[in-house]
Amino acid sequence: MVAHPLVDLARLGVYVKEYVFRLEEAVLRTLIGVGVTGHRVRSAPGIYVRLADPFDHAALPAAQPGQDPFAGLGKIAALGIKVTRHCAYHGLALNVAMDLEPFSRINPCGYAGLPTVDLRALGVAVAWDDAAAQLSRQLQRLLAPV
Repeated sequence: MVAHPLVDLARLGVYVKEYVFRLEEAVLRTLIGVGVTGHRVRSAPGIYVRLADPFDHAALPAAQPGQDPFAGLGKIAALGIKVTRHCAYHGLALNVAMDLEPFSRINPCGYAGLPTVDLRALGVAVAWDDAAAQLSRQLQRLLAPV
């Protein structure tokens, strides 16, 4: 599922870092709705899940220097934005149920060996329409000007 909000960041009253945070937050809240716990990884935009137990609500331990920050994680949502004159373009992709094979031939987001997962691979059966409606609601809540 791909969402490309077109947002005037000045009108919204946020800077790019806050905008990225809100996009990630919309995905995290959408995942909570289907019982999956998503995680942020410092300096790596997107949302990640524990491959061994995507339903575990415990926080990720802080990565230690020299340690792989993606150990045991899979990427379930990617972000890609462009900002021109305070307007944000492009957006995010949340993997619901797709052919993941092409991701095995690339380094997702430039990270060698990082697995890409979708909700179906995690054992979550959710209709694409339901996931899209939930993500849309979350984006509307988080990106509405105050």
